[in-house]
Amino acid sequence: DFKMVNDSLGHGAGDELLVAVAARLSALHGPEDTVARFGGDEFAILVADHGPADLDQVAERVMVSFRQPFVLGTDEVTVHASIGLALGQAETDDAGDLIRNADVAMYVAKRNGKDRCEVFEASMYEAARRRLEVAGELHGAIGRGELVLHYQPVVELHNGRIVGAEALVRWQHPERGFLPPSEFIPIAETRAVIITLGRWVLNAACRQVAAWRREGIVDPEFYVTVNLSARHVQDPGVVDDVVSALRDADLPASAIVIEVTESTLIHDLERTRITLAELKRVGVRLAVDDFGTGYSSLSYLGSFPVDLVKIDKSFVDHVAKTPSGAALVRAVVELAHGLGLKAVAEGVEERDQAVALEGLGCTLAQGYLFARPLPAEGLAAAVAADHAVNAPVGAAHR
Repeated sequence: DFKMVNDSLGHGAGDELLVAVAARLSALHGPEDTVARFGGDEFAILVADHGPADLDQVAERVMVSFRQPFVLGTDEVTVHASIGLALGQAETDDAGDLIRNADVAMYVAKRNGKDRCEVFEASMYEAARRRLEVAGELHGAIGRGELVLHYQPVVELHNGRIVGAEALVRWQHPERGFLPPSEFIPIAETRAVIITLGRWVLNAACRQVAAWRREGIVDPEFYVTVNLSARHVQDPGVVDDVVSALRDADLPASAIVIEVTESTLIHDLERTRITLAELKRVGVRLAVDDFGTGYSSLSYLGSFPVDLVKIDKSFVDHVAKTPSGAALVRAVVELAHGLGLKAVAEGVEERDQAVALEGLGCTLAQGYLFARPLPAEGLAAAVAADHAVNAPVGAAHR
């Protein structure tokens, strides 16, 4: 969470934190060990003449020490350590390989939730190499036309009518077949290719909605949601990307909803606030995804110009099972309505969930109960069918 300290308290506080961390790490080790800062917020500890059990103890001491707050001027902050361990033999192992292995294990610890330790295994290195290959292939895939958008309908709960859709990218890999976003989006998000991918999705979604409107398949109120990564939101050209996509498709801004995750909002708060305000001036609507799953939701939601709140599937799963599950969803819905926002429930898979959500005042939903993500022609057919039959909630499982 070093970046959060820099963003909220300033780079001077960030420098103080690095000095304090260095002092705390140095105090944990004897003269035979080496503690070094590699750069940024990464440190390395060379522990000499110790076995695996001793290394576990070293890692545990570091994590325990970080659980005590750091005092930065008049502020107290709590940060955590993500630790990677690599065990080597001085006679056979290359120093560079040993450092690389520890680094690979550290990134596994970060991906697995932070504030934890992971011991290097050979499979981690192979996975890291595969991620690098996927990132390189993805650049080419965009240019070769291997990507395609599917659309998951957003429905009105009281009648099942499709009023919008979420654009979800898929990769038609020439060797590995049809890849879902979970196989390449997390990799892309760690690299600049995520911005190129985001631009492609924006342009493809805008062109598709414009085509549907020209053909009379959707009405003027129909919208498509496009997800933007935190990295793209922070990019100086993001507003121009949105404006360009709308202009090239000759599409009104009201037909697009830009969706960001809750965690994106807290990255560089001031810049994010300015960017979202500029996007609102363009005329697009804004949605917050994964709402309630982390950070200080109540603290941030009212200060950003959002229009929709998407209720995370982890809440929807329990809405019809327990009183506490229903109470949590009711709280989110009432909060959204109190702020003048619409609430959209995600991951609705069962009819009793849809009934419970409607009873709690949630008007919009998406999930497998209504439809899985559909290719463009499938979404067009589903919209036509719903306009024709106006099916009640849960009446059709497409």
